[in-house]
Amino acid sequence: MIYQTDETRERILDGAESLFVAQGFAETQMKDIAIKVGTSRNTLYRYYSDKYELGFAILVKVLTRYMSSYDQIFDDYEAGKYNSAIEGIEAILYSFCNPNEKNSDRFIAEFDGYYTGTRVPENFASELSQLLPSDTIVRLDFMFVEGQKDGSVRADKDPHLMAVTILNAVNSFYRRMLLRMDALLEIGHEDVPALSPMLIDLLIDGLKPQK
Repeated sequence: MIYQTDETRERILDGAESLFVAQGFAETQMKDIAIKVGTSRNTLYRYYSDKYELGFAILVKVLTRYMSSYDQIFDDYEAGKYNSAIEGIEAILYSFCNPNEKNSDRFIAEFDGYYTGTRVPENFASELSQLLPSDTIVRLDFMFVEGQKDGSVRADKDPHLMAVTILNAVNSFYRRMLLRMDALLEIGHEDVPALSPMLIDLLIDGLKPQK
């Protein structure tokens, strides 16, 4: 049995995440991570067999932390702390673009950008769903269904399709803005942070019942 410690594992994950954010996923090699962490490549490979396995472990760690914050909002909604479902949905959308998690969102954007098309392993979705602690989309679906019941969410669209659409719309847009902030042709760098909140406002308006 190969001896491993949680402390070394966390140091590897933290160091690798910072390099993936700074250099990009494609440009970062296992040898770079070993140097960053201050360990040998042999030791690094005892913990993670390749860059994908390491990146996947970081992804699970980040998403697990995110889901904990989402669950708190869902719990607050179910406890009656929001006046309507649309207020809870808006809180969830804003939590998708938390500026305090900017580096982790950049990592997810780098990981998603690298593992696309034929690079996506066949068992990616099944392994990820097994490792994550909660089902955000199920609880978000419930909020949409309740919103249609309380009249705060439009009733002419399928609640599951709306939940999936807005989840991907906000996450994808926000992370694209993080990656392209200095290379957007349409707007100045200083105005980019206002775009995701504007998108959320537009989405919330579109989710409300049509007059």
